[in-house]
Amino acid sequence: MSSSKKKKNEDLDLEQDLLLSKDDIQYMNQVKINHDPDLGRYIDFLMEIGAFDGPYEERTFYDEEFELP
Repeated sequence: MSSSKKKKNEDLDLEQDLLLSKDDIQYMNQVKINHDPDLGRYIDFLMEIGAFDGPYEERTFYDEEFELP
């Protein structure tokens, strides 16, 4: 089976199914990840695109407290 013709429920094999060249992989290894993102700019962006303008949904709050083991 060709990797481009996968069935809908098949998992993606990251080692074989992505069509990446050695140059692509080398570039991805050079990209620096910003571990201190500017959340203010991101929230401004979300406000610009109307991400918070959806309909209000009534929420129910419970007094229970849960802890992870």
